[in-house]
Amino acid sequence: MFDGDVRIGKIIKIEGLAIHIEVTDENVANKLVLKYGINDYVASINKLIYSILPNGKRIIGRISKIFDKNTFIPDDIFLKSNNSFVIEATLLGVYDDYLMKFDSGINSFPIIGSEVLSISQKIYQSIVSINAPYNLPIGTSYDDNQLEISANPDILFGKHMGIFGNTGTGKSSTVASLFQGLKRRLQDKTGNPVNIKPKIIIFDSNDEYEQAFERTEYSVKKIKKEELYLPHYHLSFTEYFRFLGASLGVQAPILKNCIISLKERTDTENKKFFQFSDLQEEINRWLWNNARKKDKDGNFTGEFDNFKASQWFNWCSTMMNRIQTITDDPRIYHIIESRDGEKNTIEEIIESDFEIFIIEADFEKDELDIVMFLFSKLVYEWAIENRKTSNVDSLVMLFEEAHRYINEQEQEEFKLGTYYIERLAREGRKFGISLIVSSQRPSELTKSIVSQCNSFIVHRITNKLDLEFVNRNLSSNNQDLIKFVPGLEKQYAIVFGEAFGYTDIVKIADASPVPKSEDPKVIGSWKIAE
Repeated sequence: MFDGDVRIGKIIKIEGLAIHIEVTDENVANKLVLKYGINDYVASINKLIYSILPNGKRIIGRISKIFDKNTFIPDDIFLKSNNSFVIEATLLGVYDDYLMKFDSGINSFPIIGSEVLSISQKIYQSIVSINAPYNLPIGTSYDDNQLEISANPDILFGKHMGIFGNTGTGKSSTVASLFQGLKRRLQDKTGNPVNIKPKIIIFDSNDEYEQAFERTEYSVKKIKKEELYLPHYHLSFTEYFRFLGASLGVQAPILKNCIISLKERTDTENKKFFQFSDLQEEINRWLWNNARKKDKDGNFTGEFDNFKASQWFNWCSTMMNRIQTITDDPRIYHIIESRDGEKNTIEEIIESDFEIFIIEADFEKDELDIVMFLFSKLVYEWAIENRKTSNVDSLVMLFEEAHRYINEQEQEEFKLGTYYIERLAREGRKFGISLIVSSQRPSELTKSIVSQCNSFIVHRITNKLDLEFVNRNLSSNNQDLIKFVPGLEKQYAIVFGEAFGYTDIVKIADASPVPKSEDPKVIGSWKIAE
């Protein structure tokens, strides 16, 4: 690969952040490549170039277009055709040779006629490097496979991150590579390896990640759906109303009175709480008690007003049916029912010595509603208490196939919704909670959650709405990269955001072992044995 300072041409046009460069060096003109994906040329799509500013600093640009200047000249068989090329580049920032630092801000521009040169690997390394106490190598640059690209792990895992891409583009392998890298590639500022003991929760929708951490440096615990314990009594009155579909006119006041009555008869100090199954019986008792006849002095008698009782039960029938349905459903009931003296799933995770917790998350929609709500609420409550301690523990939560449960378009289909996930997205950083949102349909995700993500890793995406979503998150001087997203190879991704020194196309480091997410072998499964 050329190692920079090769003269390419001169600037002939400046328009906003775009500059046009006429290629004047004949050797360069003969070696121009118009096809994206070749990285052994001085000037090719996505390569970096520079020009010297009047103040002596270098202004850095990225090549976005290359075209033949003769395209704009009418055909004439009597005119001799010359190799004459024009390059369009987008200005990215300024490099200071004295400070050896790249700044993405641009407050001065080159002048017409300034020479343009290819960038050296030394400057490229300075541009993509990060200034942080620790760094995590995540892969290599697409333009130079000898150039290692790193991320600031405190931002990558301390603030929220989005990982997007179509099915089969390498999202799961990227997640596995990042987590494995925390144990294998994490370095301090001097390059020395750093040993850590993280706490990571993975909501595994497709049973992929157990394989990725088998026989690795991590201690891993898999939690099956039926092993979850997220007790219902953490719900507030309003949340009970929504969960049980209680109407605010008649049902909600009755439900509130019954919950208060049940709570008064429990021993919370010894972790003995009321049973969800007791709720229906308590409501029945309340209804019959209020259907008693009164004497002329207004006192209750021992007789019942059957008509009044019928009215009360009719008014509460839908709520009672909902309670009965949940009680009869072992998928949900077993998870939310109170268990005397037993720690809930969040308490077990926090107090455990395991580092990675893989939770089976192939829930139906009605399961997702209560499970994700209670889980995120319990994490949020723990986070508030965690912040009060002098040494704040950090917790990373990965939502795989996140569009299934933080979907903007399906919010109305959930009774409880994503309120606490949104609160974790907005406030989690100060509590030591970080979210990783992985999805093949980023445009469907709840905007209030994705807007809190500081860093992104984007694999190949072909859907127009999803591309528009990614484009809105790119800075204006990097939006020319969006045209390459539909053509990215597997394992390649565009990385951008606060955790990265520079927006670039990166080949993500190999995961070993890889998640269980291989492409289907259709013909092999149909093949008749000979």
